[in-house]
Amino acid sequence: MEESLPPKQYYTIGEVSRLTGVKPHVLRYWESRAKILRPSRRRSRHRLYRPADIQLILEIKRLREEERLPLAALRGQVEARRSMGPAPGSRAWAAQVAALLKELTAELEALREMLAE
Repeated sequence: MEESLPPKQYYTIGEVSRLTGVKPHVLRYWESRAKILRPSRRRSRHRLYRPADIQLILEIKRLREEERLPLAALRGQVEARRSMGPAPGSRAWAAQVAALLKELTAELEALREMLAE
């Protein structure tokens, strides 16, 4: 699905609804009552969804439709997913990868210096 997403940083609730096939009132319910979604907000309080949020919505939709999981079970799965770390492709994930690469580069430089002696 991500390949077909228009290349944007943020999407409105209407765009997300059209892309995922989940009605806006359901998205708002998943946010307010079920506490599954956490979209960011503009100053005007309009919801802004990132591509990672859209992927989460598609996963929730799949679990609801195919596995018939209740919201409590969905919430548990989403929390477990969040505790595993940042989603691939997110800024936090990119920062972790960059830090790891920097650390590996430093270790390789130290190893090269040690071998040159």
